[in-house]
Amino acid sequence: MASTSPAARLCALVCRRVSSSAHQPLPRAQRLCRPAAPRAPFSSCAPAQERKREAAADDEDAPQHIELTKMNQAIADLATPQRLQQLDEVAKQNGHNTIDEYLAATLNNTPGWAQEEREVDEQMSKIVQGERPNKTSFWYDEDDPECNTEELEDFDEDDMTSMAHARLEEIREMRQYARLAVWEMPLLAKFAKPFERPTKEQVLRWRYTTYMGEEHSAECKVVVQFRPSDLDLTPVEISKLKKLAGPRFDPVRNVIKMSSNSYEHQAQNKQHLSELVEKLIAAAKDPTDTFEDVPLDQRYHKVVRKPRFPKEWRMTEERRLELEEYRRLAEVEDKEREEKGLLVDGAKKIDEYMTQKLTEELRKQKAEVMVPARGSRARR
Repeated sequence: MASTSPAARLCALVCRRVSSSAHQPLPRAQRLCRPAAPRAPFSSCAPAQERKREAAADDEDAPQHIELTKMNQAIADLATPQRLQQLDEVAKQNGHNTIDEYLAATLNNTPGWAQEEREVDEQMSKIVQGERPNKTSFWYDEDDPECNTEELEDFDEDDMTSMAHARLEEIREMRQYARLAVWEMPLLAKFAKPFERPTKEQVLRWRYTTYMGEEHSAECKVVVQFRPSDLDLTPVEISKLKKLAGPRFDPVRNVIKMSSNSYEHQAQNKQHLSELVEKLIAAAKDPTDTFEDVPLDQRYHKVVRKPRFPKEWRMTEERRLELEEYRRLAEVEDKEREEKGLLVDGAKKIDEYMTQKLTEELRKQKAEVMVPARGSRARR
């Protein structure tokens, strides 16, 4: 860090000396020669007046604080280009180029200046840098550079937060898609085509992934699946094709599924899969080795058994008739209890309770209205 200029150090020293001179008490002789205030004898307020005079004397002896702001403003007003030029001319007459060099040389020749300059530099460095942290302390922790926000502008409480802006941007995006759905999606109806079942020649089924409104690394992925039985192959060739496909063959659905995302674009991955399927079919039709002596390995496929409802737990006709008879008897018993008044109707009880509660509240309100206000009795 660069040291302070001589002019700034000079101003600090002047302020310090003035404040120290203001802090110094008066000499003993001067205090003794101070005229004592006349005391009024036989007065009840004499102690109070004496305390006031002592307080005024203490205020006079108290240190006077210097208003550095006004002094700095006065220095800035006086530091005009013409005055600075005159000061430089005075410095040149004394054998120096600038007034700063002249002040530095003069202050260096002043006895005791080095110590005072060092103290001023230490004080100003403490003000600028702050006190050095004690790294050996138990509570010392280094500042996290990720949390440094000094380079950001001060928040003037005149704008929303970053999270609010992000939420607002999300709402704008959703409204944009809503406008597209209302105004532009109906226009796509003219491009609609009726569904047609794939022909026997269309055995490959392709699947693509598209992320609307953004670019994604998974968009280049292409998936193809087909049934070996849909191809014009013999049973031996179909068995060989399944063995060549390996774990990509699903024995439950009888489907071969492959995917590719090795290239940057979807068309490149689709071309790669097309060539791979052609190579598999060509290898399956090769009569050199039919792989008949190699069993079809299905260890990679884990069969997930779904539990089914046991047949023993199913309701039989006898059990259904038994439950119907039990419900009929229970209904007859409830009717008999209702006729005798032994059956409790829950809805009716709730209505009665609510009606009783409302009646009590109305009675309390009427009682409060009928009570006259008690006025204060007049004194006789």
